[in-house]
Amino acid sequence: MANIQQLFGELERHIKREEHDKVLVISDKILAVDPKDKDALHCKAITLIRLERYPDALSILNRGLEGKFVFEKAYCLYRTNQLSDGATLIEATRKHVQLTGGQLPWDLRHLEAQMLYRMERYQDCIELYAGMLKDTSKSDDSYNDIMTNFNACKAAVLYSGETLDERWKAEDVIKTTYELSFNSACARIAQGDYTQALTLLEEAKTLCRESLSEYDEEEIEQEMAIIIVQTAYVYQLLGRTEQARELYQSVLKIKALEVTVPAVAANNLVAIQKEDDLFDSTKKIKSANTKALGVKFLSSQKRTIAMNELLLQLYQNKFAACRDTAQQLLKSQPDNDALYLILAATLHRQKKTAKALEELKEFAAAKPDSVAVQFAIVQLELINGQDYTTAIESLTRFLRSLPEKEQHRPGYVALLVWLYDQAGQGEKGVDLLSEASAIWTKNNKGSGSNTALPLTLLRQTAAFKLRSHRYKDAAKDYEELVRADPSDPASIAGLIMAYSEFEPTLAEKYGASLPEMKNVMALDVESLERVVPGLKREYVSTENAGAAIGGGRRPLGPGSRSRRTGARRLRKRKPLLPKNYDAAAPGTPDPERWLPKRDRAAARLARTRKTGGGSRKDMGKGPQGLNLEGGGIGGTGSARIAGREPIAPAAPAREIPVVEEVVDIAAIAKAKSSSNSSKKKKGKSKGKW
Repeated sequence: MANIQQLFGELERHIKREEHDKVLVISDKILAVDPKDKDALHCKAITLIRLERYPDALSILNRGLEGKFVFEKAYCLYRTNQLSDGATLIEATRKHVQLTGGQLPWDLRHLEAQMLYRMERYQDCIELYAGMLKDTSKSDDSYNDIMTNFNACKAAVLYSGETLDERWKAEDVIKTTYELSFNSACARIAQGDYTQALTLLEEAKTLCRESLSEYDEEEIEQEMAIIIVQTAYVYQLLGRTEQARELYQSVLKIKALEVTVPAVAANNLVAIQKEDDLFDSTKKIKSANTKALGVKFLSSQKRTIAMNELLLQLYQNKFAACRDTAQQLLKSQPDNDALYLILAATLHRQKKTAKALEELKEFAAAKPDSVAVQFAIVQLELINGQDYTTAIESLTRFLRSLPEKEQHRPGYVALLVWLYDQAGQGEKGVDLLSEASAIWTKNNKGSGSNTALPLTLLRQTAAFKLRSHRYKDAAKDYEELVRADPSDPASIAGLIMAYSEFEPTLAEKYGASLPEMKNVMALDVESLERVVPGLKREYVSTENAGAAIGGGRRPLGPGSRSRRTGARRLRKRKPLLPKNYDAAAPGTPDPERWLPKRDRAAARLARTRKTGGGSRKDMGKGPQGLNLEGGGIGGTGSARIAGREPIAPAAPAREIPVVEEVVDIAAIAKAKSSSNSSKKKKGKSKGKW
């Protein structure tokens, strides 16, 4: 007994000194004496948790401690990613506590909220955080932490596409903590309000630097990295890709970051680069798709990274690997329509569009409600031979399978009208627009929220009728639009254009209703009227223009030369002829007379011969007019080399007849054979002759 007391005293001393390894040794000694000692088991489990050995701690807590230390056990389940088991354990504890009239302890409520967030049960998580806020005083230090997580959960609901309850309306939290400003910015991004999101992110940076002013610059950069990545993401959504790229790269240079931040930056850089620098993108996507990050990312984030990896394989023409990966992902993500599109894209890139169409139609039969797959079918049918009729049939068949309200959604109607227009069936397009406008007007009677939808369709109908030269029908639609909004200049302008074709007096009447043009440059109407479209400025007649026009390049006045009218005449140049050429003589000059002889047609023909004077072997090279006859010293070739005087050129003839250069192949061959035979006679012959 005294021995155990002594061990516990030693154990307490090591705990105060935080000597965790020695605590484990002493705990094992106590458990060797009494294996069921709960204090020793609890002490060992807590020490293992502090050493982040969560599986070992969980095995200790499961051994003879049922019903005890629920928080420690739930925490180990949370850290080992056994979220469902942890939530079940806490829920069972809540029911037990409620039966006794009590309330779940604060630490378990906080841990449960964290588990629900990781399990993506955001609505339950919001309810739990809302209850915790009610039970916490605003002066309490933990209030800001709960509020931060509460806003993060609201942003996650908006990101996931779920509807946020009116009770938890997202509001901006200004000038409190940088975490709260950051989460408010995330909610604004999910709502599409990027300008306000950037303002909140800049505020978060300022608050972060102020609150961490006592820390080193390196530590401040590590804390601000997540804010910088989110700012770059907003820039990327706004199309400011160069600014986003610079921010992502600056974050990747920061050392000792939490692994998820550089992984997100790397993934988003891959999305920016697309088909550029595929080798660099391959390295970055690997760093964002490691097993260690699998438990840290939410399902939406993991899906995005997997899709980027698939697209990268597609860009690299790794079609087999891309298809295999996509088919594997379909087993775990059967609702991900983008995977079907990638499978079709791999075939289309291999110029197997017909097979891609066939495969997509199989997918459409299995998933008839998939808009993405149906629209991909229409797109491939248009690519495959511009078959508008088949595309119209496919889209019409899909729309008929939808409810009536869904059939006439503006996007569907716009696409079908465009197809009708391209197929030369404009009348059907007008009828469809009129039908859709009537249905939306009927469905939205009495509802003030969606009254803009029928007006939008009516505006498109009127514009389409105007383009189709159905001016009277277009005028009726524009009249209705003007009655709905008399201050709309676009509707008034459309009405004037329609009336001008068949009722000019009414067009003039409505012309006075157009607003005045403000903040426009002063225009000279007379000079604009003199401009002829399609002609250059110097070809426009300005004879009647006075010297008052000062905007021209050459002002006209008294004594000035009038500007040329009409198109400039092209002068025909006379052909260049030799000095002694007689035009009265028959024939035309040789068109190759200015070329060196080696570049003329006859010389080129001779060079292509395999034998005779045209063979490359005996073709001499030198200046133009070089006499190649004989060749070499002692022959009849160059007079300079042989020590002979150059032959004086003959006097030029008066007439230059067209003479084709003809090379006497037989004569050259004969001369060559005779010279070879003479050389043989000078030497001693060992042959028969």
